[in-house]
Amino acid sequence: MDLAKASKYLAASLLLFTLVGDTTEACKCASEHPQEAFCSYDVMLRVKFMESGRINNNFKIIKVYKGPEEAQDVHYVGTQTIPGLCEYHYQVDHTDEYIIAGELDGDTVWLSVCAFLKRWSWITPEQRRGFTSEYSKGCSCSIVWGHSEGSISSNECVWTYQRLPTNLRDFQYKHMVCLPQVEKGGMCTWKSLGTLEPGSFRKRRLTQ
Repeated sequence: MDLAKASKYLAASLLLFTLVGDTTEACKCASEHPQEAFCSYDVMLRVKFMESGRINNNFKIIKVYKGPEEAQDVHYVGTQTIPGLCEYHYQVDHTDEYIIAGELDGDTVWLSVCAFLKRWSWITPEQRRGFTSEYSKGCSCSIVWGHSEGSISSNECVWTYQRLPTNLRDFQYKHMVCLPQVEKGGMCTWKSLGTLEPGSFRKRRLTQ
């Protein structure tokens, strides 16, 4: 990892520790929309680990969704931890594939404490479409929590988790993308990945 990235990570970790104090609280991670993970990390890979247990370097890359050409040559997955603060060891199952996002440093992908690492079998068809083509179109937009609709800027989409009925709370996470709309002067709005119609909350599976 280069010095700039290392300094940024260390500063963020120390700030987190200073603000929270209790390391148990510090290790709690806020939910992250898949689009946020796609846009904020250097690489996003679909991999299959050959061994179960702690995350390890015995894996093969199935697909590169984001990253430079050299991402195909990644051989190592490292976890960024500070002794005594959030020393979490990711567990993997060799019977499933995983999608991971992290910072690229040579032939190593570094996973943060709150890394985006999900079983591929848990990823919805809509999210798979997002990783393949749609999330990259929304990286100029921001996804925000806890704002009223009237307080957001034109490049923000509100993640309305707490204001939705229980049966719809995961819908934006699993089925929607935040994209700029040309017809609205570039304003960012939610679109259903199943229908790609602005503001649609209809659940529709994609044709594979």
